[in-house]
Amino acid sequence: MKDKKKYNSKGFILVETLIVGVFIMGIFTLLYTNFFPIIGEYERYKNYDTVESIYIVHWARMIALKGLPDSSYTTVRNIGYLDITDCSLYINSDGKNSCAALETMNNVSKIYLTTYSTINFKKFVKDNNSFSRSFKEYIAYLPTYSKNSSKTPANGYYRVIIEYNSNDTNKYGTIELFKG
Repeated sequence: MKDKKKYNSKGFILVETLIVGVFIMGIFTLLYTNFFPIIGEYERYKNYDTVESIYIVHWARMIALKGLPDSSYTTVRNIGYLDITDCSLYINSDGKNSCAALETMNNVSKIYLTTYSTINFKKFVKDNNSFSRSFKEYIAYLPTYSKNSSKTPANGYYRVIIEYNSNDTNKYGTIELFKG
């Protein structure tokens, strides 16, 4: 009969523990390096296009559709944007009153009407020093919407962009406007 030799497995357990430990540390490192940038992006963009801001910009869109004269849309087609914050731009008293109520109740500081593609407005905001840094960051964050070539001012597509203050924080929203 053959004698079976018994191997010492103490060294093997140590190597196995080290390998598993290194593997677990690698997983934690991957999670840490990928998770915290996501949290940073959330903190940066948490004031953009929230449910509250979409609701407010929806009402700004409705007021613009009912109260802005056609000359305002012509200006947007020619220049690329129009500041419609001034309630005197609206042609009827209902539009003026609704504009004033929207601005007062929601602390709206700016309402812009732009072409559907925001390329010209982005250039204007980037080159103009009269805008706040947070507004410039929001406009830079927005996509240009230029890939959808069927949505042009000639076809009646525009965007409404708002800036308002909520709990001492500037918040922003945008929504599509179709003027058919």
